[in-house]
Amino acid sequence: MTLYRSLSLSLHGALMLARGQVRGVLLMEFDARGVARSFWAVPMALPSVLYLATLDWTAGAPPHAIMILARQGMVFLVSWLAFAAFTHRVGPRLSRAHLWPPMIVAWNWCSVPENMLLVLGTLPGTFGAPHIVDQAAQVATFTWAMGIEWFVFRLAFAAGPLLAIWLVLVDQSIGLLVMVLDRALTGG
Repeated sequence: MTLYRSLSLSLHGALMLARGQVRGVLLMEFDARGVARSFWAVPMALPSVLYLATLDWTAGAPPHAIMILARQGMVFLVSWLAFAAFTHRVGPRLSRAHLWPPMIVAWNWCSVPENMLLVLGTLPGTFGAPHIVDQAAQVATFTWAMGIEWFVFRLAFAAGPLLAIWLVLVDQSIGLLVMVLDRALTGG
């Protein structure tokens, strides 16, 4: 299968999974090539992450905006790779080593619609909606995004409900830890 075809089918599968359609996983490749190709989701999700980083810039871009965005991109990448490495190490301990390839492929691809949902949740506030509408949209889209991740762990990693919740919390905790370390080390 060509790279373009593989990426487009996998992204389509992720959008199906984001809507709760189990068949979406059938569009993804789970062999070694499919695992490697699934990391193309990183640059596809990056624009959403960088957009979210600029939301506090109400008075325009701050000095050194490029450096701030570069650091945010690095935090995103390190967090992503740390969670992938963590699940690769913990999979055998959970008797799920054989399920790591489908889980990481589905998790990687579903990160694209998850991050797009987080952007979608900010739009009411961006366009001047009342604060309560803005907050409700952000809570709803964040909950949906975390639900997608939970669904992926249940489906592709054969995780029970509590294990899936734990994996979602570990993923979010790794992201927060890397962000805190970045701010502590850079004074930002």
